[in-house]
Amino acid sequence: MHLASRAYVLLVLTAVLAIAGLWSSDPVLAGAWRLPALLLLTGLALEGFLIRRTPLTVRLESAVRAFLGRREQGAFLFRNEGSRELQLEYFPATPPGIEPLDSSRRIRIAARGATRDPVTLLPVRLGEQRWPELPARLLGRFGLAWWPRSLSPERTITVSPDTLHAARSRPTGNPAGSRPRRTVGAGSELHQLRGYVPGDPISRIDWKATARFGTLISREFTEDQHLDIVVAIDAGRLSRVRAGAIDRLGLYANIAARLAEVVTPNDDRIGLVVYSDRVHAVAPPTRGLTAVIRIRRTLERLAVLPAESDPVDAAVRIRTLLRHRGLVVLLTDLEDATISGQLARAVRLLSPPHLVVVAGVQSAEIASLARTPARSWRDPWIALAAQEHEARAHSHRLLLERLGAPVVAAREELLERAVFARYESLRRTRRV
Repeated sequence: MHLASRAYVLLVLTAVLAIAGLWSSDPVLAGAWRLPALLLLTGLALEGFLIRRTPLTVRLESAVRAFLGRREQGAFLFRNEGSRELQLEYFPATPPGIEPLDSSRRIRIAARGATRDPVTLLPVRLGEQRWPELPARLLGRFGLAWWPRSLSPERTITVSPDTLHAARSRPTGNPAGSRPRRTVGAGSELHQLRGYVPGDPISRIDWKATARFGTLISREFTEDQHLDIVVAIDAGRLSRVRAGAIDRLGLYANIAARLAEVVTPNDDRIGLVVYSDRVHAVAPPTRGLTAVIRIRRTLERLAVLPAESDPVDAAVRIRTLLRHRGLVVLLTDLEDATISGQLARAVRLLSPPHLVVVAGVQSAEIASLARTPARSWRDPWIALAAQEHEARAHSHRLLLERLGAPVVAAREELLERAVFARYESLRRTRRV
């Protein structure tokens, strides 16, 4: 409870009358302080009683599903079923996965009416976000005090990876909806039967058709030009580092979900592996809308785990998922020295059977510190430490390149486009 201005007026009046009564011999004046004190206490008691019975509810109006890192418009709808106008002050609390709203709001709600207070929500973590109670306070009927009241929106929002809504992110090598052509080759899908040509392997002769037609008949197969892709996401403790409005795990999840949308028109198969010190989630490579839905549902359950990342276990699992040469995209931290050795061992396990692309955020802050002009005695030491950090990271990238794993390092706002461009380039040049 917080006293309002009217309560302070009564308190001051009580004090003045009490002091005056002490200096006066008039018995009426000596007891006059009791009247404002009684009014104050009685008013507060009645306000407290009535506040508990005030019919006030709140509901959050928003979509049941939000997208990571994309601002969503919503509103708190306050409904007053009572017979008098209410003055309400509340703090728009949010669950951990929604960016906090930092300012309290004061609104009026008409008698037997409703008030809608718009809010902008920024989802920053994946998964179900259950709304907490809103801390609020109501002005009492007599204006004596603000009384605390907890309001529950009873709302749950599921935060999913963002969709490929930005045209700038989509590769341009293959128009949406087109399919890669199938060529005659040594594939496994039957294309047609034809007459035997000298030089055809005996294994391709169709003996049933030969017996039926009375001449040698060969089977001709098509070679499917699709790719098998596995995206491996590092969910270790370093994935908690911020990457713009969201953390790095959220950035990786958005890239993986959007990449699934990108490869679908190309009829490529795509799967997912999530790991920290061990593998936590696996989605085997599939194609089409099934792959997109499966990956998005897997990503919705992601959370940063307080463990050191070890991609070696993930590499072992990936080898069981890919039946033939495929593309592995490792989304991880490229600047931490503690995981550089494990990352190199993971690349050795996967390459050369598969082509590995290692992608991560290039810290703009480190680059800025490395070039900080000396304005105090600390600045040269800070710059030297940042330069050493950059040198170790560069050496680590060179090692991965020598092992046959191209490295994609870019700032968080450019990483997605860089990964998509590398995929497009590899597919166009048929490196995989």
